[in-house]
Amino acid sequence: MEPSRWWKCDLQVATPSWQFKLPPGQNFDFKKSDDRAAFLDLYMLKLKEQGIEIIALADHNSGDWIDDVVAAGTKHGIFVFPGCEITSHTGADGVHLIVIGDTHRTSQDFDRLIHGALGFDAQDHLPFRGEGDRRVPGTSSKSVIQILDCLPDGYLAIAPHVLSENGLISGNTVKGDIRWKSFHHPRLAAIDPGNCSVQEKESFNSRFRGRKLENFPRLNTMAFVATSDAYDLESLGRRYCWIRMGEPSIEGLRQAFLDYNARILCDWSAQLDSFPERNPNFIRHGWIKDLELGGTLSNSRTPLHLPLHHGLNVIIGGRGSGKSTVVAAIRQLFASTESLPARLRGEADTFVDSVFARAKLQAHYALPESQETMQATWEQQSGSTTTLRSECLRTDFPVTVINQKELFERASGDKDDPFLPSRSLLALLDDYIGLGANEMEKVGSWHRRTQDERSEWAQSTRAFIELTKDLKQLSQLREQVKTVQTQVNAFAAPEVKLRLARIDARRAEKLILDEENRKLTHLIDRLQAISFKPAIGENIDFSIPETLGDLQNDFLQLYNSLRSINVALADAVQNAVSTAVQAKSAWEAYEDSLWRTDAAAAEFDLNLYTEELRGKGLSPDEFGKLQEKLQITRETVKSLEAKEKLLPDSKQRVATSTSQIKALFEERRQRRIEVLDEIHHRSGRLKFVMSPFADTVRWQEAMRELCGFRADAFQNDVSGLAATLWVQDASERETRWSRWRSSLATGDFVKWQEEFKTRPQFAQRLATLEEAVRHRLATEVPDDVATMYFLRDGGDPDQENDWQLITEGSPGQRTAAMLAFVLHHGREPLILDQPEDDLDSEWISKLVVGELRDSRWRRQLIVISHNANIPVLGDADQLITLENRGGSIIVRESAAANTEPRRHIGPVEYDYVRRDIQDIMEGGVNAFIQREQRYRSETDPLKATNKD
Repeated sequence: MEPSRWWKCDLQVATPSWQFKLPPGQNFDFKKSDDRAAFLDLYMLKLKEQGIEIIALADHNSGDWIDDVVAAGTKHGIFVFPGCEITSHTGADGVHLIVIGDTHRTSQDFDRLIHGALGFDAQDHLPFRGEGDRRVPGTSSKSVIQILDCLPDGYLAIAPHVLSENGLISGNTVKGDIRWKSFHHPRLAAIDPGNCSVQEKESFNSRFRGRKLENFPRLNTMAFVATSDAYDLESLGRRYCWIRMGEPSIEGLRQAFLDYNARILCDWSAQLDSFPERNPNFIRHGWIKDLELGGTLSNSRTPLHLPLHHGLNVIIGGRGSGKSTVVAAIRQLFASTESLPARLRGEADTFVDSVFARAKLQAHYALPESQETMQATWEQQSGSTTTLRSECLRTDFPVTVINQKELFERASGDKDDPFLPSRSLLALLDDYIGLGANEMEKVGSWHRRTQDERSEWAQSTRAFIELTKDLKQLSQLREQVKTVQTQVNAFAAPEVKLRLARIDARRAEKLILDEENRKLTHLIDRLQAISFKPAIGENIDFSIPETLGDLQNDFLQLYNSLRSINVALADAVQNAVSTAVQAKSAWEAYEDSLWRTDAAAAEFDLNLYTEELRGKGLSPDEFGKLQEKLQITRETVKSLEAKEKLLPDSKQRVATSTSQIKALFEERRQRRIEVLDEIHHRSGRLKFVMSPFADTVRWQEAMRELCGFRADAFQNDVSGLAATLWVQDASERETRWSRWRSSLATGDFVKWQEEFKTRPQFAQRLATLEEAVRHRLATEVPDDVATMYFLRDGGDPDQENDWQLITEGSPGQRTAAMLAFVLHHGREPLILDQPEDDLDSEWISKLVVGELRDSRWRRQLIVISHNANIPVLGDADQLITLENRGGSIIVRESAAANTEPRRHIGPVEYDYVRRDIQDIMEGGVNAFIQREQRYRSETDPLKATNKD
């Protein structure tokens, strides 16, 4: 059986049965079977040119061509619904109807139908009057209501061009009861109102097309279709509609007409513009294509294979049928238990250990946009991996898995941790926007960037503190130079001061030359290290993609041009380095310099002076030590003066790193707020308040862990510090955090203790922390707190009192609010395990079903459910029935004529799918009918007007 998909349909096409215009120059004798077949080949090719896959025949009062068109459709791969168009009784009721039968109906079936239930006879109401070219269709003996009353099961009626002269509805003709009642007849399945996207002046037609006529109760539930009413080849498929169903059948059409919002897109629908080529079969979101539970499962003797649909999948079955096993398998392949509340995480891990210990789980999945198919494999030893171009990588395909217990837990408060609901909410949100725990190790992720920036802050802060400490010594060293210089001068008589000044000058100048020589040597070494000359014409170090084709030569020319520039640059650098080395060698070998001669003479004079001092009984060693001390001190001062110039840059580096850390937290906050705002506007019943740096409970836990505090140590100190830093006076929070960072950076808590009245013991303990711990603690901040409110049932969103805190709602309200939250964001596959638990049936039909129907357009949904409203009112693209037979988890099967056993997988229009829903979810057809009979006093008035 076909999976559910969109089919491009034209449900009103004619044949040469009557007044069909043939192409110019074409001449066919339709009494000859060969000519009929040749014409129908052209007919089908025209349909295929327009992309039409399904047609419904609508010859006036005739089914003569049905068998031939069906045969031609089978030949060309086009489904043909047999049908005819008739005119009801003349007078106020003379309107057109299209009657469609299932694909197996024949010309003979329609001949009987036309001369029976549709009201034509051989006397007063002939199908045609006149002969040859003058032949015209006759009118039925029955009114529209009579025709619809008599229409056998297995046939559908459509009203074409309803707002035209021969249509069922118009501002003039609908004034009587007959047409109004005809429009509201339950057997009228759909209508063609024309182009509903055209902007018209306010009129009956415009209000009808906009479904704004209150005196037409059924207008809001009536399916609109677009048909071509083609009487020539060029008009075939001119107007069309997309209809979603499985294998084309009259039941598939009926289900589509019953649920037009989810199953029909007319050619004028603006929603088609969101699809490539206006084709709703183009899928952009990522989805899981199938699931294989293999290896050894502790709860099934045989493997299980499930094909999945890219839209709404609903999995049903009794207890022990394996539904929870499927959910757990998807979680292991594509998600994790990390973000689950603690208790549920333990249960999930235990289930995996007991059921999947020796299992091999596999799934094919399609990537977003490209739809490239990948395969994920999970085994307990290796986890989930995907092989990409022969390389085994960790599976990186986001899937959200949620069960009812998790929804309730995430929305429940905790007296010991008031921020638990926020943390759970943000964990779900972060997984969606790439901030989840599984992103921590990814290069370029928010977590990695934050980690890198924290390391940069610690390094820059450490460098700045050390530089500051060093520079504090500069003034003292400058004074020391003066002092030692005075002592040196004391050794010299006035007549030798000039002699010593010369010696000191040459020595100081030598320091300058030595430093400059060192810099040049370092520069040459660096240039020699980085200059690399690639060889022209050597093999390229990458593979050329096959997709380059004819562009390969041009690409290689561009590539080699860049390499030539590289070679030229490398040559220039090498030549410059070689020139510099030679020049430096020449500089070092130049001994005839006047300065070098004088410097050497000064050193020789110093030795002479030392000997003279010794001859006078003075200590030359003491003088030498002073000279050496003076020299070293001068060198230190010179080095610190060079560092002093670096101080502004070092300070700016710390400031930049601090700003970057703040910007990262703000980036996370804004990314979260954007999604929460989107959910608020899309849902209309949820709103959120974001409180910056408010989750002090988790911050205290992180601080205690970093500091290594015992469980009973400094409890009041840590909680008091959290309140001081993050809770009190938000306007001063930045100032307090800055002072806190400063104290942690230096390890000096004296000023902090004095200003914020910290206990001395606590301040002392903080001061003894290792530097790495203090620096890490300095950039640890509380997470934001997201508070969710839901709109009370029937509340006004503009009234503040009508919004209720989620933790104050009933279990059903909390679950419903969380369910709305997970459904209203994301495009990744969403797996919901029994979301209806804790919810009243009213919540399910009003909230859950509506959200599922809306979400299916942009993401894959896999729902495990026991509630019939979800697959039926949600209009599941695919329902899968599981059962446990003989210790094996299998898809339910039933015998099918002349084929392999039929697996119970498919959309609602398949009879075996509906029977499963009735038996498993409704308690059987008899129970369903008995309940309906009990509600008859309430349901009969609704049936009378078909309001709902």
